[in-house]
Amino acid sequence: MMPTAHVTSKCRAPLREAGFTLIELMIALVMTVLLIGGIMVVHLSGRATFIDATQMSRIQENVRFASDYMIRDIRNAGFRDETFLRTGHELQIRQNYADVLNGGSTLRIRYAGRGHCTEAFDEFRLVENEYGFDAQTGTLTCRGRTVPRDDPGEVLVTDQVFSDPVALFGGLSGIAFQKICPDGTATCDCDLVDNFDNACIGVRVGLQFQGMRELDGTGEFEDRSIELSAAFRNIVLDRMNAYAAAH
Repeated sequence: MMPTAHVTSKCRAPLREAGFTLIELMIALVMTVLLIGGIMVVHLSGRATFIDATQMSRIQENVRFASDYMIRDIRNAGFRDETFLRTGHELQIRQNYADVLNGGSTLRIRYAGRGHCTEAFDEFRLVENEYGFDAQTGTLTCRGRTVPRDDPGEVLVTDQVFSDPVALFGGLSGIAFQKICPDGTATCDCDLVDNFDNACIGVRVGLQFQGMRELDGTGEFEDRSIELSAAFRNIVLDRMNAYAAAH
């Protein structure tokens, strides 16, 4: 008779639960941080490029406006048409058709025409416009006052009240006006009555803008400056005619 075989069961070790080790978790965390950091760098770089492009576009737009509107208006300084003006009004233009005030930050021009900073171009009159700079808002401003052409010649434009200033464009960090004189200086008077030989013939306009970002990594914006020149066309013609008559 065969002996009965005893089968002994073997004890199996319990299975380990699947998971990550501490080192694997740390590596994953570092890779995640690097990935997020790379995305942030790309985002910030793209945002900075967009801001710079927007800033440059605004500068170009402001320069174009300054050239098309302000410089064109400044060139009218000294224009007078005796056909439509009283004698006293015409004399006011001749005696002070332009002036630089407040240390060079303000320019006043005077002429006969339809122009005005805040009113419609609907009436021929004696006009005095004043261009200035609002440091708080960084804007170029303009205000004006007028004398109707039908008013007596004794009515002075300096006795009239300026209109409220209007903002022409912003983004400025500074502005400076400087007279252009025949003798090469910037200290002449704009007076055809008592200073004809050296009466100012134009003005330089210096505009300082907040420009592109600095390249030193600080994120600060550097200032960009441009200079525009405007000749007083009618004053130049007066001098040319006087020279031609003398020779």
